Amino acid sequence: MITRLTSARFASTFVNAIKEQNASYTKKALKCYEESKEEVDRKLDPVFNSSPLVLFMEGTVDAPKGQLSLNVVKMLTEVQAAPLVTVDVTEHPAIAGYTVAKSGSETTPHLYYNGNFYGDHDRVLSKYKNGDLRKIGTNKRSEGAFAGELPIGMY
Repeated sequence: MITRLTSARFASTFVNAIKEQNASYTKKALKCYEESKEEVDRKLDPVFNSSPLVLFMEGTVDAPKGQLSLNVVKMLTEVQAAPLVTVDVTEHPAIAGYTVAKSGSETTPHLYYNGNFYGDHDRVLSKYKNGDLRKIGTNKRSEGAFAGELPIGMY
């Protein structure tokens, strides 16, 4: 019979292993970014000029690859934060390294507003809960055939 103490130890070991794995990946991603910094900057810096909202996330808006990314997409959808440009950090480690270096936060997703780091998942969630996230959204519902529906992403 598994005791609570055994379960707690297992969970603790698992959480620590995930933290170590994330730290290791972040270190590799930063190294990869530094090795190709000029090229990565040249390709990603213009992304901030294309939209006031840029989300570096795992996966895409239609198919997030992580729970934290999915949660941020849901929050941005609810407040109608558009136009939104997303960048998949899983496409190449240098992309993850770029946003980690730019934001100073090791855990993605990273949301940028007007070129400045707005927050990672926990900060965005906090701003969502206290109502600040609504300030970057339109909160406008669609008109016409789908009147009253959210015009972007229905989850």
